[in-house]
Amino acid sequence: MEVLTMAQPKLPKTPVSIAEVVDKLAANHIVTPATDRFTGHFERLFRRSDSDDGAIVPRLHTGGLETRGVMVLGEPGSGKTALVRHHLQNHEGLVPIAGNDWSQYLHITVPSPATLKSVGLEILKKLHYPNISERAERWKIWEAVKHRLSLLGIKVLWIDEAHDLFSPSAARERDDILKTIKSLMQGEHAVVIVLSGTKLLGELTEVDLQVARRFSTVILSEISYASDGENLEGLIAHYAETAGLAVNFTDDLIQRLIYASGNQFGRAVELIVFAIEAALEEGAKQLGVEAFASAWALQEGCGFDENIFVARDWAMLPGPHEHATLADSKRKRGRK
Repeated sequence: MEVLTMAQPKLPKTPVSIAEVVDKLAANHIVTPATDRFTGHFERLFRRSDSDDGAIVPRLHTGGLETRGVMVLGEPGSGKTALVRHHLQNHEGLVPIAGNDWSQYLHITVPSPATLKSVGLEILKKLHYPNISERAERWKIWEAVKHRLSLLGIKVLWIDEAHDLFSPSAARERDDILKTIKSLMQGEHAVVIVLSGTKLLGELTEVDLQVARRFSTVILSEISYASDGENLEGLIAHYAETAGLAVNFTDDLIQRLIYASGNQFGRAVELIVFAIEAALEEGAKQLGVEAFASAWALQEGCGFDENIFVARDWAMLPGPHEHATLADSKRKRGRK
């Protein structure tokens, strides 16, 4: 893994400087194999235009009638949102058109409740569309969406948490949702669609073969000690050095970190940054298991015996965010 745009601040001594270091670390983009895979999938969706400025335009298929898209699938904490955001924000072909102050891609997160109407209204809100009523009919909302996307020259529509579109509450609209996605990828002003969500999204879209063939898929795999342990150790050392800290690795710190992150890369990085913040706030000179234990206790609200970073039988403990569920179950059993 390659770390980009790393800063080298001095050892922070005040809450303000600690926050600055933590923000810089959290903002860093880490190149992983998934980065290259997504880049490959995304670039094949476009071609260079015939204009002198070398702008990109969506590549059309089926006799020049429709675009293609890409799905990015991974469990919560895998880093899929950060991966897509960094790529789109830094893509030279999606920078604002001269004279405009908006980019040529649009990012929305599926709102709650997830309905075809609510998604359409969310898109119009992001596009600063005036005077659209929540009582408007669905067809009118989506006609406005298509017109606005075309008017503003939007080339990519990125729908994050897209699996929520196919939740049980939205099941009755599933066919209409799939048809609407297909319609955005057709016609004179068709856009490229990027869908990101859990692996459930891939399973649900497979029920419609016409949608499935329009999307290629990038899957963010779980991390493991065998394949990612060395890279994580290097990342911790680099981040600690950036924050002015030495590192004290215990024999199984990386294994505990991977388990505590639920085998998800993005969550592991968040824990590393959180541990560095804990070490700095405690005035420590080095980053060790104590800082990770403090970060985990704050995040999960667990006691010493349930702390993955200090407990002897840590592999038998609940993983991330499971403590609240277990505590709730115990309370319910106690009421019976």
